[in-house]
Amino acid sequence: MTAADIAETTGGSRKIKWLAIGILLFVALYSAAWFLVANQIETRLPAILSEHKGTGSSAECGGISVGGFPFRIGLFCDTVRLDDATRGASASFGALRTAAQVYQPGRAVIELDGPAEIRVSPSLSVSADWSLMHASMRATLSGVDRTSMTYDQLAGSAVLPALEEDALAGATHKLAFNAGHGEAHFRQNGKDLDTALSVDGFDAKVDGGLSLLPPVNASTEMTFVDRASLMNAGGLHPGALRNSKGEMRNLTLDLGNGMVTTASGPFTVNDQGLISGEFSVTMKNIEGWRQNLVKVFSNEDGTAMVNNIANMLTALADGKNEATVKLNVRDGIAFLAFFPIGELPQL
Repeated sequence: MTAADIAETTGGSRKIKWLAIGILLFVALYSAAWFLVANQIETRLPAILSEHKGTGSSAECGGISVGGFPFRIGLFCDTVRLDDATRGASASFGALRTAAQVYQPGRAVIELDGPAEIRVSPSLSVSADWSLMHASMRATLSGVDRTSMTYDQLAGSAVLPALEEDALAGATHKLAFNAGHGEAHFRQNGKDLDTALSVDGFDAKVDGGLSLLPPVNASTEMTFVDRASLMNAGGLHPGALRNSKGEMRNLTLDLGNGMVTTASGPFTVNDQGLISGEFSVTMKNIEGWRQNLVKVFSNEDGTAMVNNIANMLTALADGKNEATVKLNVRDGIAFLAFFPIGELPQL
């Protein structure tokens, strides 16, 4: 071996040595930074959450920890509790798990365990559990760009205040519900907010009775104009959609056996949360809908209303069992032709 060969070998060894030292230094600095950030989250987050107690709202993360080293970082809570004293509302949940890739901190996934207990003053309470609840979000420097949530095997019950004269006596009703699968998607579309919601196999029973309707598959897609900022403001809150306008691109209710109703059209929401709009509605198997809805609206007035609507739809369809009509909604009251047929809830 010549002196030149020895010098070349020595130079190559030095390069490998310095490369190894560089890698080890990077790993050490990265590890130190990861554990420093994790420690800051574990120590500072509880204090940050407790700072909001004086404002009437608070959140608690029991058994907080941070994990995911080396390529992920995630927050873990054994229990989660939310309180809003100003609205008389509280909610508690099971374990919370979050994770974000270190190289993509703007994208995060979240899993939340049941059971859930939600109470709203004066007399509304909801209990629920599920096999899986999964959410994801994508954030940019300006805020949350899009978020999605899915759940499987949801089951629960809600204690609802009774209506009319029964409410004066403090009476309540218990609604049991379950659903096989559900999804909710929200995204910014320029200045607009796009939403897509769906639920499969939804079933509900009141006071231990029979199901109100056959299991329902429902979905809707809507756009709210100039409401993309809600994604950066923490999501929907009471009154957030007032003085807005948008378009319902598709609403579908499917009860099986050909009982399918679809609706679409533009709408507005006034400063009181009342909806106005004109919707194109198609109802298939009108007679099937009639037979099922009279079981829900079982009192004399409700039965008469359902029969009148079904008769009107059949007449407009020249006796056929399928009709497409224009449904006008003015300040929360839905009209079929000139006849009021129902009232929509305030947003």
